[in-house]
Amino acid sequence: MSGRVKGKTLIARDEGDDVDGVLIKLYGEETNGAVSIIEQLFEPGLLLPPHIHQNDVWLHVHEGEMHARVGEEVVRATAGCWVLKPRRIPHTMWNAGDEPARITELYTPGGFELFFRDFADRLLQGPVTLDELNHLGEPHGIRFFDDWIPDLKAAYGLRVVGE
Repeated sequence: MSGRVKGKTLIARDEGDDVDGVLIKLYGEETNGAVSIIEQLFEPGLLLPPHIHQNDVWLHVHEGEMHARVGEEVVRATAGCWVLKPRRIPHTMWNAGDEPARITELYTPGGFELFFRDFADRLLQGPVTLDELNHLGEPHGIRFFDDWIPDLKAAYGLRVVGE
């Protein structure tokens, strides 16, 4: 954990564990499970497969823009916007812009950040199928599905993370 001490007051801009482009800024274990935080660049044309999980996710866009579908609602979030992706509500996000988006996500409760380690390890072997994503996600309380993927790919010219 980069030598951070539990309860540390400041997390510096360049501090955190880089897990294949996802910077884990704060682990759930450092907050007694209350919250965890990641930061990342989200590449143009990239779609996160739709999914459901057991925690709330707060997405903040620092630079660029992101789209999100939460249930039936689609939003376009520009720099400075926050998007809530509630637990147990199907959702996804994508970057339809021409530039990378720099984002932060807060997970409540914490712990979901550990999924990124498992995903990064698996990506080293090549493309990841939806079945494999679900296998990786099971211990972290996340389930992926493909119902929206064809329409979103066609509408925005996207590729799915892990393809």
